[in-house]
Amino acid sequence: MNKLTATDASFIYAETKDCPMSIASLQYMQLPENTPVEEFVRSLKQFISRRAHLVPYLTSRLEHASGNLDHPNWVEDTEFDINNHIYTVAVPAPGGFRQVEQTVARLHEQALPRHRPLWDIAVLTGLANGQVAYYNRAHHACLDGVAAQASYNILMDQNPNGEMPTEGIPAGDRRSLSLADQLTGLLTEMTKQSINSVTRTPDRLSAVTRLLQRSIDPSKGLGSTLTASPRTILNRHIDQRREFAAGELPLSGVKHLAKHLNCTINDVFLSLCGGALRTYLNRQSALPDKTLIAGCPVSLRAANDTSTNNQVSMMRTALGTDIEDPVERVGYVAHQARLAKAVLAECAPLMTTDVHLPLFGSAARGLQTVASLMKWSEHSAPPVNVVISNVPGPRVPLYSSGARMLSHYPVSIPAHGAGLNITVQSYVDQLFIGVTSATRVVPDADRLRDDIQEAYVALHKAVSADIVRLETSRPADDTLLRDAANLPITAGNGVTERVA
Repeated sequence: MNKLTATDASFIYAETKDCPMSIASLQYMQLPENTPVEEFVRSLKQFISRRAHLVPYLTSRLEHASGNLDHPNWVEDTEFDINNHIYTVAVPAPGGFRQVEQTVARLHEQALPRHRPLWDIAVLTGLANGQVAYYNRAHHACLDGVAAQASYNILMDQNPNGEMPTEGIPAGDRRSLSLADQLTGLLTEMTKQSINSVTRTPDRLSAVTRLLQRSIDPSKGLGSTLTASPRTILNRHIDQRREFAAGELPLSGVKHLAKHLNCTINDVFLSLCGGALRTYLNRQSALPDKTLIAGCPVSLRAANDTSTNNQVSMMRTALGTDIEDPVERVGYVAHQARLAKAVLAECAPLMTTDVHLPLFGSAARGLQTVASLMKWSEHSAPPVNVVISNVPGPRVPLYSSGARMLSHYPVSIPAHGAGLNITVQSYVDQLFIGVTSATRVVPDADRLRDDIQEAYVALHKAVSADIVRLETSRPADDTLLRDAANLPITAGNGVTERVA
């Protein structure tokens, strides 16, 4: 069987008209020389069609279990037509970066049709610079960020004239199941769960013991795991309207900061988001006294696991929005993130990505409907204030039907109670930022994007000042100072600036 796991299916159950569950990316593409757009789109359809059998979700559609007895299955779409999945969308004049962002926001408001494979590529045309762009989308039930990167490695090439891949991602059995097969499958999975619960009991008891010991050990602690998130203007019931803004940071510059501050790239980015949210909320006199809490997806995958599904958990960590000094904020955020990772590791035996119970899907959808109708997110404490993701991307340039991919801006999912999602994705030597929000929560995503980039500039200045002040016994780190003065950052309007 090719049944969705409980984690995969949760994105199906949670999807409503106001909350489409699609993850996407905005990719600027440099067309091959002397290639008209119409000719390129035809070649792209052929290019993807030849590889579609290597990536299971491209030709698999959703089939719900009879009476919603169990999670849905992926089955082969015998009527698959590439023309339903690759199409052109004209960007309004003058075709600048802002018009592209707005077009992506409008496209991202729409849910994917459920009767066919849950993906598409809108080729955006009419760009002022003569390029095209992809709004490249798939339902989150199909894959997570890591699986998406594995798919890109098959659907794109590392040179303009790349050869057809010889290996793909295992697809499993994608035939439609009879009611008898479904019942047998459900009973089999429930039996496995029961056996697994018994065999894992010692590990789970040990994990609970370790967590209790950690909670009373002042040298360890639970970090932000149990810290309540303050109510903010970000945590509201949302509607279908979306905003999107994209920007870039130099990977080398962020690496320099992480090295100097003895932390990770992710720690630096989390602290930049904390500084940006502090500025953004302060501007509206809406900054809470307590720090905002971010929910950060964390991969649970084993090494070299490229299966197209979801294997993630959520880490809660503080962003230091109550701290003004950017260097102090990085230290605080890095410490909180280390604690959160340690707690998550302790919790590993308690986690599962798959649960099978009769009518689980119906119950989940029912709860989702009730929560939406009653607008629980308007009245309950938010589990997190914002979702922030960091997805490692390709380190070499990629090509799609001969067109070079120039950018890799992520487009993510706002939800009720967490109407803002900030994702960063690396590609070659840049960090590409996507700010995706519900209009009702953050109507000016471009300003928040600018705040993130300004937080980067402020941190570079603060670090440079610290080097000059602290390194009194020897010359300052000239390399870092020189790089801080020359690193380019690209604003969403396409204007390249330099750190002053």
